[in-house]
Amino acid sequence: MYIDIFRIRGSLIVLLLAVAISCKRYPLGRLAARVVDANNAPVGGVAADLYKVTPSGNVYWRAARTSGNGMAVFGGKQGVIEGEYIVHVTLMPWQKLAPGEKNDRAVRLRADSDVTVSFRVVPRVPDSFLRSLPADSSQSRHLRDRSPHA
Repeated sequence: MYIDIFRIRGSLIVLLLAVAISCKRYPLGRLAARVVDANNAPVGGVAADLYKVTPSGNVYWRAARTSGNGMAVFGGKQGVIEGEYIVHVTLMPWQKLAPGEKNDRAVRLRADSDVTVSFRVVPRVPDSFLRSLPADSSQSRHLRDRSPHA
Protein backbone atom coordinates (compact mmCIF):
# COMPACT_ATOMS: atom_id res chain seq x y z
CA MET A 1 0.00 0.00 0.00
CA TYR A 2 1.43 3.31 -1.09
CA ILE A 3 0.71 6.50 0.94
CA ASP A 4 1.58 9.82 -0.58
CA ILE A 5 2.79 11.80 2.46
CA PHE A 6 3.03 15.05 0.50
CA ARG A 7 -0.56 14.77 -0.68
CA ILE A 8 -1.80 14.14 2.90
CA ARG A 9 0.23 17.04 4.26
CA GLY A 10 -1.12 19.34 1.53
CA SER A 11 -4.69 18.26 2.30
CA LEU A 12 -4.16 18.93 6.02
CA ILE A 13 -2.81 22.40 5.32
CA VAL A 14 -5.85 23.20 3.14
CA LEU A 15 -8.17 21.85 5.85
CA LEU A 16 -6.49 23.90 8.59
CA LEU A 17 -6.68 27.06 6.49
CA ALA A 18 -10.37 26.45 5.80
CA VAL A 19 -11.08 25.99 9.51
CA ALA A 20 -9.09 29.11 10.42
CA ILE A 21 -10.94 31.22 7.85
CA SER A 22 -14.37 29.96 8.89
CA CYS A 23 -13.79 30.63 12.60
CA LYS A 24 -14.73 34.21 13.38
CA ARG A 25 -12.97 35.90 16.24
CA TYR A 26 -15.33 38.15 18.12
CA PRO A 27 -13.97 41.09 20.11
CA LEU A 28 -14.15 40.10 23.78
CA GLY A 29 -13.93 41.93 27.07
CA ARG A 30 -14.22 40.93 30.71
CA LEU A 31 -17.41 41.79 32.59
CA ALA A 32 -18.12 41.10 36.27
CA ALA A 33 -20.55 42.04 39.03
CA ARG A 34 -19.20 42.82 42.50
CA VAL A 35 -21.40 42.73 45.61
CA VAL A 36 -20.28 44.16 48.95
CA ASP A 37 -22.02 44.93 52.22
CA ALA A 38 -22.16 48.24 54.11
CA ASN A 39 -18.65 47.57 55.48
CA ASN A 40 -17.20 46.82 52.01
CA ALA A 41 -16.94 43.12 52.87
CA PRO A 42 -17.57 40.82 49.89
CA VAL A 43 -20.96 39.10 49.73
CA GLY A 44 -20.98 35.57 48.29
CA GLY A 45 -23.89 33.57 46.92
CA VAL A 46 -25.67 36.41 45.11
CA ALA A 47 -27.15 35.52 41.71
CA ALA A 48 -26.04 37.87 38.93
CA ASP A 49 -27.58 37.95 35.47
CA LEU A 50 -26.32 39.54 32.29
CA TYR A 51 -28.82 40.45 29.57
CA LYS A 52 -28.34 41.68 26.02
CA VAL A 53 -31.29 42.67 23.85
CA THR A 54 -30.51 42.81 20.13
CA PRO A 55 -32.19 45.16 17.64
CA SER A 56 -34.09 42.14 16.27
CA GLY A 57 -35.60 41.55 19.73
CA ASN A 58 -33.55 38.50 20.69
CA VAL A 59 -32.54 38.33 24.34
CA TYR A 60 -29.22 36.76 25.29
CA TRP A 61 -28.60 35.83 28.89
CA ARG A 62 -25.73 34.64 31.05
CA ALA A 63 -25.82 33.80 34.71
CA ALA A 64 -23.17 33.76 37.41
CA ARG A 65 -23.04 33.69 41.20
CA THR A 66 -20.76 35.71 43.45
CA SER A 67 -18.03 33.69 45.10
CA GLY A 68 -16.44 34.33 48.49
CA ASN A 69 -14.66 37.37 47.06
CA GLY A 70 -18.00 38.97 46.11
CA MET A 71 -17.28 38.69 42.37
CA ALA A 72 -19.45 37.07 39.68
CA VAL A 73 -17.56 36.82 36.38
CA PHE A 74 -19.57 36.48 33.18
CA GLY A 75 -18.20 34.31 30.41
CA GLY A 76 -15.40 32.79 32.46
CA LYS A 77 -11.88 33.09 31.09
CA GLN A 78 -13.11 33.62 27.54
CA GLY A 79 -15.00 36.80 28.39
CA VAL A 80 -18.05 38.38 26.81
CA ILE A 81 -18.56 39.79 23.31
CA GLU A 82 -18.34 43.57 23.29
CA GLY A 83 -21.64 45.42 23.35
CA GLU A 84 -24.31 46.93 25.59
CA TYR A 85 -25.68 44.87 28.47
CA ILE A 86 -27.90 45.02 31.56
CA VAL A 87 -26.55 43.59 34.84
CA HIS A 88 -29.15 42.42 37.39
CA VAL A 89 -28.59 40.93 40.86
CA THR A 90 -31.04 38.79 42.80
CA LEU A 91 -30.41 39.07 46.51
CA MET A 92 -31.17 36.69 49.34
CA PRO A 93 -34.43 37.35 51.26
CA TRP A 94 -32.48 38.89 54.17
CA GLN A 95 -30.71 41.40 51.89
CA LYS A 96 -31.73 44.49 49.98
CA LEU A 97 -29.88 47.03 47.90
CA ALA A 98 -28.47 49.88 49.96
CA PRO A 99 -30.33 53.20 49.81
CA GLY A 100 -29.59 54.94 46.52
CA GLU A 101 -28.46 51.73 44.78
CA LYS A 102 -30.21 50.74 41.57
CA ASN A 103 -30.56 47.29 40.03
CA ASP A 104 -30.63 46.55 36.28
CA ARG A 105 -27.54 48.60 35.49
CA ALA A 106 -26.71 49.38 31.87
CA VAL A 107 -23.08 48.85 30.90
CA ARG A 108 -21.12 49.12 27.68
CA LEU A 109 -18.30 46.64 27.19
CA ARG A 110 -15.53 47.27 24.69
CA ALA A 111 -13.04 44.77 23.33
CA ASP A 112 -10.11 44.08 25.65
CA SER A 113 -11.69 46.09 28.48
CA ASP A 114 -12.28 45.00 32.06
CA VAL A 115 -15.56 46.31 33.53
CA THR A 116 -16.89 45.62 37.02
CA VAL A 117 -20.39 46.72 38.05
CA SER A 118 -20.59 47.14 41.84
CA PHE A 119 -23.63 46.73 44.07
CA ARG A 120 -23.87 47.50 47.79
CA VAL A 121 -26.31 45.58 49.97
CA VAL A 122 -27.61 46.00 53.51
CA PRO A 123 -29.60 43.68 55.78
CA ARG A 124 -33.35 43.59 55.30
CA VAL A 125 -35.18 44.00 58.60
CA PRO A 126 -38.23 41.69 58.79
CA ASP A 127 -41.62 43.33 59.43
CA SER A 128 -42.27 40.94 62.33
CA PHE A 129 -39.13 42.22 64.04
CA LEU A 130 -40.16 45.84 63.47
CA ARG A 131 -43.60 45.18 64.96
CA SER A 132 -42.00 43.60 68.04
CA LEU A 133 -40.09 46.78 68.93
CA PRO A 134 -41.64 49.44 71.17
CA ALA A 135 -43.07 52.15 68.92
CA ASP A 136 -41.49 55.01 70.84
CA SER A 137 -37.90 53.72 70.98
CA SER A 138 -35.20 55.47 68.96
CA GLN A 139 -34.03 52.07 67.67
CA SER A 140 -37.46 51.21 66.26
CA ARG A 141 -37.78 54.64 64.60
CA HIS A 142 -34.32 54.24 63.03
CA LEU A 143 -35.08 50.74 61.70
CA ARG A 144 -38.55 51.69 60.45
CA ASP A 145 -37.08 54.64 58.55
CA ARG A 146 -34.66 52.28 56.77
CA SER A 147 -37.18 49.51 56.06
CA PRO A 148 -38.60 49.18 52.54
CA HIS A 149 -41.97 48.29 54.05
CA ALA A 150 -42.34 51.37 56.23
